[in-house]
Amino acid sequence: MSRFYTFTKTSFVRGMQCPKLVYLDKYCSKLRTPPDRDTLLRFRKGREFEQKFKDMFPNAVDVKKHCSIRSIKYVEFTTNALAAEGCVELFEAGVLHGDILVLTDVLRKNDDGSYDIFEVKHSEKINSAIAWDVAVQYYVCKNALGNINSFNIVNRRGDDEFVVTDMTAEAEEKLQLVHENLNAFREILQGFEPEVPMGPQCDEPYVCDFKRYCMAKADTQCSM
Repeated sequence: MSRFYTFTKTSFVRGMQCPKLVYLDKYCSKLRTPPDRDTLLRFRKGREFEQKFKDMFPNAVDVKKHCSIRSIKYVEFTTNALAAEGCVELFEAGVLHGDILVLTDVLRKNDDGSYDIFEVKHSEKINSAIAWDVAVQYYVCKNALGNINSFNIVNRRGDDEFVVTDMTAEAEEKLQLVHENLNAFREILQGFEPEVPMGPQCDEPYVCDFKRYCMAKADTQCSM
């Protein structure tokens, strides 16, 4: 991970599925099972769906296209862009608070200085992972930017219809929980790999890509 941040929204959400993932993601990434064909297809459909929604913002600036692969550039570009007067719309805006970085799908600064944020998910339901995704982004954006007018999830209905749900109130209620879990995850990174028994979290809400590693480790321990 970068020297200027410890967590991303992805690493936080994975930690909420299983705290062991916080450790494995940082120190044991080579043990991850590569995504299969179906998973890659799901990722592709998700990107296509996201792009269709972004097409509704023709004046938006894609931060990714203006930055190198260094994440600090996203933060610098975003900060400078948001300093402009009037409405500003950005894709992949880099927002940093403390040691956690998020890249927002669509961020709009309104004329009054408030912000509307949209997270796009190619799914028809809001599962626990999506809810925590929203919560951690809201936590970072509220602390770093301030005046959040709305934080929205964009789901799909059928193949092409967008369903926008305002998640601001729910995310506000989770601010303290996000803070507490970040502190717990920081402690995990200072120690050893947590001992977490395999269970429902290995498959819900998504199949963990360290599942084979944990299964092999459990088999080895049982045979000792």
